[in-house]
Amino acid sequence: MQWKDQAQDRFSDEKDATKWSNIYTTDNPNVDALNFRKRRDFTVDYVLKHLPEGASILDLGCGAGPVLVKLCEYNYNLIGIDYSDDMLRLARQQLGPAAEKIPLLQGECEHIPLPDASNDCVVCLGVISYAESIEAALTEIYRVLKPGGFAIVSYRNTLNDLLMDPVALIKHIITFPFRIGKAPRKTIGRSIPRKEVLENIVKTDFTLLTEHQIGFGSIRFNRKVIIDGKLAIRINNLLHGLLKNIGLRWLYKATADVHIMVLQK
Repeated sequence: MQWKDQAQDRFSDEKDATKWSNIYTTDNPNVDALNFRKRRDFTVDYVLKHLPEGASILDLGCGAGPVLVKLCEYNYNLIGIDYSDDMLRLARQQLGPAAEKIPLLQGECEHIPLPDASNDCVVCLGVISYAESIEAALTEIYRVLKPGGFAIVSYRNTLNDLLMDPVALIKHIITFPFRIGKAPRKTIGRSIPRKEVLENIVKTDFTLLTEHQIGFGSIRFNRKVIIDGKLAIRINNLLHGLLKNIGLRWLYKATADVHIMVLQK
């Protein structure tokens, strides 16, 4: 199955479309859902603090519209783009009457169907993990931003996969000598090393304005979730508080699950 077909399949009704929609609309005590809701809330708060009324905002990879639903209460010119028709249908349902004034387009992050310099802000949450080329996706985001405009880009951190899964960490250490000099295998929806994201930011001439990290995710054993829900949330809060209070903010930054970067053109 080709890369784009995998993306379409991953977010179809037959697979995970409804799950991704429910993450934002139900109060499920799931640590991943909580972290994604915090990601949405950070994004909305940042936009409200930094963009005036009438600003043009593209939600690239809008999914079922969690960010658009929040921002449509304000006087912004909003556009949503997603590769999955099923996710766009769910976005229209979530937006209700507001969907009549918000264009929701089918498109991909590496070929955005919008003119150059047409947006004050691009929101791109979790999408670069599904791009075949992060550089191509960031280049397109840069293209459609107005000079001085900013992008809010998030991804999930590779180091967190190792921190929260002892088997994955052991396998990583054992296989390290065999991976020297080899490019990491890219898979759709993968977590990404921070270093790789920073390297691609430099290639596209963006300026990194600020970073924000959220949580540690569920606890896994050989890639299977073994602790989630309220217990995982308590462990997340304990780790966050511990690293913050003993002056290891840098370690939290390095190992947190969800990373958000605000970039400026």
